[in-house]
Amino acid sequence: MKHAIIFLLLTVLLLSLTGCRSNFMEPEAMQDFLDGVVENIGDSQITDDKDLIGIRMLNKNSDAYTGAYTSECKAVTGRDVIFGGASIHNRELFLSGTIQAESGKATIRIRLNEEVFEMESDDDGHFETTLKLDSGGNYIMVVYEDFSGSLEMTCEYMDAKK
Repeated sequence: MKHAIIFLLLTVLLLSLTGCRSNFMEPEAMQDFLDGVVENIGDSQITDDKDLIGIRMLNKNSDAYTGAYTSECKAVTGRDVIFGGASIHNRELFLSGTIQAESGKATIRIRLNEEVFEMESDDDGHFETTLKLDSGGNYIMVVYEDFSGSLEMTCEYMDAKK
């Protein structure tokens, strides 16, 4: 209950500050400001580097949506939220990687706003997909269940692939 009250108070405060500031901002500046607020909220959902099971390398001069991730595991259970965030902008990403399981299971889980689905890998453990992210909260994560093996994954913007 405390969390709901704090969230409500923060929302009211944010809206009141946004309303006061909007009188002095151009529409583009307002959009950038709101996107920054939304991104800060979305970044809180991503696993901190120090808490990751694997290793994440974000692309230079980019955001939290693109980069590479690797892990070498021995009987690990847990979850890493690796890429993504919240934004008012749409994005198109290419996600690919390989899971080499000795035992247990590692599942790539994608959350596109309210929709959640799991990636299927082929017989060699390879997976790839193109993701069309609408505005809102979009996240790419790995869920480990007593997993021993390795995982490699990259995520990049589609326009960077051309």
